[in-house]
Amino acid sequence: MNTRAPGRYTGRVAVVTGAASGIGRAVVDGLVAEGALVVANDVSAGPLGELASDRVVTVTADVREPHAAQQLVGAARDLADGRIDALFNNAGISRPGRAAEIDEETWSHVMGVNNDAAFHVVTAVGRVMIEQGHGAVLNTASVAGTHGLPGNVPYVVSKHAVVGLTRALAVEWGVHGIRVNALCPGLTASGMNTRLRAADSGYWEAREAVVPLRRAGTAEEQASVALFLNSPEASYVSGLIAEVDGGTHALYAGYAVNRPV
Repeated sequence: MNTRAPGRYTGRVAVVTGAASGIGRAVVDGLVAEGALVVANDVSAGPLGELASDRVVTVTADVREPHAAQQLVGAARDLADGRIDALFNNAGISRPGRAAEIDEETWSHVMGVNNDAAFHVVTAVGRVMIEQGHGAVLNTASVAGTHGLPGNVPYVVSKHAVVGLTRALAVEWGVHGIRVNALCPGLTASGMNTRLRAADSGYWEAREAVVPLRRAGTAEEQASVALFLNSPEASYVSGLIAEVDGGTHALYAGYAVNRPV
């Protein structure tokens, strides 16, 4: 069911990182359908190029690079009258592994994308929003940003930091008319989870079995929440850490194993 209000983003300028696949791709599709002008970024030119249109400018760049954030800001400010209305700070990676076996390169790569780049992009866009006196930011965290997961320490630590960044900026930037929220997807059948699902269907099914809704979410369902949070409809929502997980965190983990009722 499509619950999007048509035209919420008409004439608005949005920046989306991690736009070539998964939730980012679904966000770009939703923005275009709702009338936005979009700067879409990813590190891979091929899939990203499929998004290019008269309403979407694509910028291929590794967001870890120092120039990338300013490149995105420049492209966005060229689209309308120099303003940026919304940022979907979505780029992220995961490199699973046991904590005692994580090497420095893996740790640095995950932190570089999930934390350093997220900070540089949001502050570059934030300077524009402070100048104009309004804006909406959505950082993609994860349920790993509010809870622990086994065998994925760099990801868990980095996503907790994204939650902290969101709360800090919501407090600091509210006086400038800027709202900052975080999306925390639970089990979602898209993006980086596509490989996991294909590699171990038994594990995937076991994960779905403990979701109260008994299924994984979709990129489109996550994007619907993301689009709401950065839209005028959510004008009094800031500092929200939105766990979109089918009810999983409403269930105490000790009761995840089914028993007779």
